[in-house]
Amino acid sequence: RNNMPEIQFFGVSKFYGNVKAVEDLNFTIQEGEYLSLLGPSGCGKTTTLRMISGLILPTEGKIVWDGKQVQDVQAADRDVGYVFQQFAIFPHLTIWENIAFGPKAKGFPKKEIEQSVEEYIKLVGLSDIADAYPSSLSAANKQRTGIARVLATGAKTLLLDEPMGALDSKIREHFQDELLNIVKSLGLTAIHVTHDQSEALAISDRVGVMKKGKLVQIASPDELLFNPNEVFASYFIGETDVFEGIIRKINTESVMVELLGDEVITIDSKRANRITPTVGQKVIIGIRREFFSLLPYDESQISDTDCFQGTVVADRFQGEKIRTKVKLDYGRELEVKRSNSGKRYKFGDKVLVKIEKNTAFLFMYPSLGLEQEISVT
Repeated sequence: RNNMPEIQFFGVSKFYGNVKAVEDLNFTIQEGEYLSLLGPSGCGKTTTLRMISGLILPTEGKIVWDGKQVQDVQAADRDVGYVFQQFAIFPHLTIWENIAFGPKAKGFPKKEIEQSVEEYIKLVGLSDIADAYPSSLSAANKQRTGIARVLATGAKTLLLDEPMGALDSKIREHFQDELLNIVKSLGLTAIHVTHDQSEALAISDRVGVMKKGKLVQIASPDELLFNPNEVFASYFIGETDVFEGIIRKINTESVMVELLGDEVITIDSKRANRITPTVGQKVIIGIRREFFSLLPYDESQISDTDCFQGTVVADRFQGEKIRTKVKLDYGRELEVKRSNSGKRYKFGDKVLVKIEKNTAFLFMYPSLGLEQEISVT
């Protein structure tokens, strides 16, 4: 089997009339990488996937497969398999026949077809029901059949467009592990489109966050969670509350930011590396919801920095987490994600919300304003 190519994007844009579906993409997908493209509907993820497959060509820029421009590589030579949310399987063929369809169409010898089908039907765990027809299958087994069908054609690159979209949440998590195991055990390259951030974070080596046709940041899940480089990435991935503020003081260790309600947040200088801070500058602070801690209101515990006062408006127990919404005294709400063994609060309880040391992010104030920056439409 030949080696998987790396896929490079150089200044790739796709326009439909005046609509920019994708704008100026520059990135490389490594051989053997599991890469997710994550973002709200209409952000250009599927267009990007279709350009990789060669189904559509870029309006500008070029996509290079292993040194060759994508339009110069025949579709049949690309060894690409497409897995859609709608199951791409034939209802009139059994699971076995569905998986054999690709190799037959490619004219593989009979023995090779049989070996291939056996290998992939076993890999997806459907050997016991090889003779079943799709109408009798669960959604997950239809998708397993679809994946085996694609693999049997010899695909080395999997393009997955919302492949878990039709699965319910219990099965979905199990399926993510299965999919990742298949991709890694066969040494495939996978490009997976989703709008579900927990799915992207769970399975990917790297995640590309897209917004309105642009790639905002491409990085490992850890990097995106703990060092996002833009407000949108921070807001869209995991859960972050964002605040507007003004830099009031800068010293060697820290930057002090005053928020709209006079609260002061201290940012460790090392975490202020996304901007060159100056006093009086308008900025955005992002704080992930698990980095707030909640205490019953107690005057002696109020500190002059990294501390909000407010009232509980909701306290929801969700099994592994408690989510508490707090209305701050100066009018806005934030949400605290905390351990399920934490104290329970009632509507109207007065509380203090503290920010754990070195957990706030500092971002440039977006040129279009905060609302526009974090809007997903």
